[in-house]
Amino acid sequence: MLEWTVAVGDTVEQDQVVAEVETAKSVVTLPSPYAGTVTALHCRAGEVVRVGTPLLTVADTASQEPGSGAVLTGYGTDGARRSSRPTPRAFAGPRPSDPDTRTPLDTTAAKYLRAHRETPAVTIWADADATHLLAARTTVGTGLLPLLARACLAGLAAFPALNSRVDTGRGEIVRLSEVHLGFAAQTARGLVVPVVRDAHRLGLDELAAEMGRLTGLAREDALPLEHRTGGTFTLNNYGPLDVDGATPILNHPQSAMLGVGRVTDRPWAVNGQVEVRKIVTLSLTFDHRVCDGGTAAGFLRRVTDHLTGDSGT
Repeated sequence: MLEWTVAVGDTVEQDQVVAEVETAKSVVTLPSPYAGTVTALHCRAGEVVRVGTPLLTVADTASQEPGSGAVLTGYGTDGARRSSRPTPRAFAGPRPSDPDTRTPLDTTAAKYLRAHRETPAVTIWADADATHLLAARTTVGTGLLPLLARACLAGLAAFPALNSRVDTGRGEIVRLSEVHLGFAAQTARGLVVPVVRDAHRLGLDELAAEMGRLTGLAREDALPLEHRTGGTFTLNNYGPLDVDGATPILNHPQSAMLGVGRVTDRPWAVNGQVEVRKIVTLSLTFDHRVCDGGTAAGFLRRVTDHLTGDSGT
């Protein structure tokens, strides 16, 4: 348990975030699947919590029975007690007594479930000539990921609707003024998503340095909390997995994710002639509530133009 966002006596709404929990992969938020008044916190911030241990009790405001309440142990509901049970991989392992191997679900599963259930996500695709992009690694002296991040930020500057979140409680789309860019980083503990704070304020060299610093911290399992949460948009590089793309589940409450696939040699028309070029597939997954397909396509085209050198920047 990293941090409580509520205290005893607070009134909580359904789906309100009540805690932040660290798992083997990342830091995730736990939403309350019910409304009521917090009557007990069963662990302290910084404490390791065992599988199935109650975290928080919420009194059901609709019930007048003594001692009635819902015990939060993760996400979801379970009969009259309306409880859910997190099973973070860091806190439990397979049960050797079972004939089959059983591995507990990570608490990130709750976040994925909520995003899949509540978000009308759409994915669009575009191929791009990455020959210019790969050459730029030498000319500007930086890695591929910062160049992809810069293209992503250029797209968000032109189409800021993708840097939004949906406030379902108030029925509003919140367009965010700051870009906190999450990016996928592979570590010994699995996939981690460090967050570059105020990425839109950084030049390419600063962006590259910060992404390198955060990747190093993530691989040392020393990423500060402020760089593990609060992302507003995610950049995901599928290239190391040797696939062209995916239709990911969005990182709730973010509204969009840019995916970059592997770079392959393909025949490509250049000035009316067919050449073998370095081609990459880009995919944008977005919440259809924050924008229509025209805006999403415009963003993806802006990113593509930036990578191919057709944007003038």
